[in-house]
Amino acid sequence: MQRPYQANQKTISVSLQSFFQGLTTVFLALWLSTSYAVLQDEIQVYDDEINAKGEYSLELHVNSTPSGLTSQSYPGEVMNHGNTRITPEFAYGLGHDLELGLYVNSVMVGTQWNYAGFKGRLKWLPIQEKKGDGFFAGVNFELSNTLYQYEQSQYSGEARFIIGKHFDEWLVVVNPIFDFSFSQPYTNQNPMFNLASRVSREITEGFSLGVEYYSNLGSLNYPVNLQTTGQTLFAVAYVDAGPVPFQFGIGRGLNSSTDSWTVKAIFSVPIDF
Repeated sequence: MQRPYQANQKTISVSLQSFFQGLTTVFLALWLSTSYAVLQDEIQVYDDEINAKGEYSLELHVNSTPSGLTSQSYPGEVMNHGNTRITPEFAYGLGHDLELGLYVNSVMVGTQWNYAGFKGRLKWLPIQEKKGDGFFAGVNFELSNTLYQYEQSQYSGEARFIIGKHFDEWLVVVNPIFDFSFSQPYTNQNPMFNLASRVSREITEGFSLGVEYYSNLGSLNYPVNLQTTGQTLFAVAYVDAGPVPFQFGIGRGLNSSTDSWTVKAIFSVPIDF
């Protein structure tokens, strides 16, 4: 993957106002539904990484929950506690700041491997940051088909906005996320709002340290209660050097409504066709 900030690519002249106006129609079309997803197939904050036209990439997401919640929210639900999620993510650069991706979800419960579903995504990054000037912004759309024991609603979607900026060695990114459901039992309810954010600092070339914060703030038509919604803080190391770049993080739940401990890793596997 390439980093537009580091490569100093030509920035498309699109204002923040026109960017969000262009997304309004899509958002309103999805507004009448919501998703209650629980499968942690990926835990990451989307930044300005995007494949160039014709470029392939493969990332392997591995997340484990050694200590988590055990009370089911619906009959037959497989909880995160004690299991490991393994998800390869294939991506291809379409050009014009577009990237197409496919996830294949699986869950290891003990020594048993279980297929969990798949999802496709389209990442659009029309606003790219020149070095030391401006910011980057975009959106990632996802459509999922997930087995019942991992998400109660089989068909769901996500609109994840991407807003960030580099400050010398620092990177600050925020992902406001809207989750939607396209199948029973939640098709006629409001969207769920989640937030993912990252602050990191490059310590040396190819190595950064940072914190990531993830919150599941619930349905948009209810007031936010931070004690009863998911709140997790991760300490993360980012290694961009070497034959297999990776990131590794340890997360701590901040209240009794969140898994206590979660470990995550993302490996960027070299791929060339």
